[in-house]
Amino acid sequence: MALANGAGDVVTAIVASGTSDGVAYNIGALFGAGLFVCAIVICLTIRQSTTEVVINANTVYRDIGFYIAAGVLVLMYAWYGKIPWWGAVSMLALYFVLVLVVWI
Repeated sequence: MALANGAGDVVTAIVASGTSDGVAYNIGALFGAGLFVCAIVICLTIRQSTTEVVINANTVYRDIGFYIAAGVLVLMYAWYGKIPWWGAVSMLALYFVLVLVVWI
């Protein structure tokens, strides 16, 4: 399901990257999708649950912290005007740190 869910974002990113405004569109689409999932999907899932949903506050803080860190990275590269190779590595490293923190 994750592959099917992300396929639309990947195709949109590929198509939009061919235009001068493509980067802005990609950033808007990806952050919009992330915020939609965080705000609407989670709220509706909790609301429609037939049992009580208990969420650890640390989980919420962790996810929000990594989302903000990723947003800051994207804004830094937008200000810089391009994503150098070390910028791509830093984003990948942030993802691996997230996976490691979730696993631990």
